Amino acid sequence: MSTLFLLNAEVRFAQERLAVLTPRDRQGLAGRIGVVQTDGNVVSKPTVYFPADGNKPELRLFRVDPRQLELVNNPPVSQSADTAPRLDDPSPAPDGTPAADGGDNLSQSDLDNFFD
Repeated sequence: MSTLFLLNAEVRFAQERLAVLTPRDRQGLAGRIGVVQTDGNVVSKPTVYFPADGNKPELRLFRVDPRQLELVNNPPVSQSADTAPRLDDPSPAPDGTPAADGGDNLSQSDLDNFFD
């Protein structure tokens, strides 16, 4: 069982965890699908958001033990790391527009103008 959840992955509480909750807590969490709001590569215990569902209010749980969760659905992958553009790449964008600054650093006066 994986304990690394990607940002925006859909998860639910595992039956083992639901079995040890109070009846009221179990009823409030059983069957609900939550969305991971933290990146598992950065945070070991994710924040999970459960949207409002019928008469159940929205719920955000912080620092959830990932061993208590089951993956329902991973988010779609738009680009793999191999094909994602690099931020420091001065080459033109795929649509042909040139890079903004060619990879050069801003002068102090240009940087000062950003904060005026």
